[in-house]
Amino acid sequence: MNDSNGEVLRTDLTSWTIGPYHGSLPAPMKLCLSLDGEIITDCEVETGFLHRGLEKACELHSWKATVAYADHLDPECAVFGELVLCLAVEQLAEIEVPLRAQCIRVVLAELARISGHLSFMVRMAKAVGSETIIHYLLRDREKILDLFELLTGARFSLNFLRYGGVSADVTDGFIERVLEVCELIRIRMKEYNDLFTFNFGFLKRTSEVAAISKNLVSHCGMTGPNARASGVSIDVRKVFPYSGYDRIDFEIPLGHGEGGVVGDVHDRFLIRLREITQSMEILKQLLDVVPAGDYMSTKCDQTSVIPPGESYVRIESSRGLLGCHVVSDGRNSPSRVQFRTPTVANLLAIPQIVRGIRIEDLPVVLASLDLGIAEADR
Repeated sequence: MNDSNGEVLRTDLTSWTIGPYHGSLPAPMKLCLSLDGEIITDCEVETGFLHRGLEKACELHSWKATVAYADHLDPECAVFGELVLCLAVEQLAEIEVPLRAQCIRVVLAELARISGHLSFMVRMAKAVGSETIIHYLLRDREKILDLFELLTGARFSLNFLRYGGVSADVTDGFIERVLEVCELIRIRMKEYNDLFTFNFGFLKRTSEVAAISKNLVSHCGMTGPNARASGVSIDVRKVFPYSGYDRIDFEIPLGHGEGGVVGDVHDRFLIRLREITQSMEILKQLLDVVPAGDYMSTKCDQTSVIPPGESYVRIESSRGLLGCHVVSDGRNSPSRVQFRTPTVANLLAIPQIVRGIRIEDLPVVLASLDLGIAEADR
């Protein structure tokens, strides 16, 4: 470090431990930092404070009960855990899902994606100290939770999907309400941009900060919005379509370095903002042509035993690639259930991302990664 006279000031490295519970952290986790003044030189990440033994619990209960446990994989966007498990079991048991049920599932998934991205923006606003936008975002997220309640009777832990379909058909007025909420959020996007995206203070805190390179994305196996912000064009809905996504026309937003560097915090924010717009477009296309028919497979018996074998399915959650590996030995409960969650790769990348940034930028960088510690610990 140089002083005003150009002389070198020798400083010793200091060690900080943040967590497992701290206001600057997005969830219970611990960071062991080495600092040279205010610059982070090294970082170790420790998790496991939310471990619930969820995968083991699935193996100790019936096939039907596993859906409720998968519902708690990510409490913030519960439907993704249900969906990936149901798809894996349906692939194993060769259960064909009616088109109407597929449509309902995708509607719930895209609503959950919008809700998850709004929650991400709330955490970003908290990290940069923008209190006003938090109230706007939570107000609109409540509209999404109201839709969940209208259809499923629950706002967070839905427990609505079933092997072979969904537990109930859409309720009266649900489709109209979804379209109304989409139009409302489309109008509110201008408010988000005015109060947040184009805010000078927000730009100073996010532009050219903690950029993620394509090499780091590949090395850590990062997926989802964080990878797409770095210019990596990969989306499971396009590469491995499921539940009828191959019949829907939508775009995959990529980062272009509008904040100064491709893959910086600003790009990671913009990607999620634009994915909200794409999710609303998907919902409009689906709800214009909701297919008639059953919402549950007529050949699926919820009490039946899944035949022996194994399967693996992946979907695109709000945080990235979410995979599920299911093994059956012919009994009335799974032999093995394993989840591949996107947050694990993001945690692996943290030491490389934060090295060289200032300590005051750490909350913003962590918030920009959209960490779901609950799904990582399981």
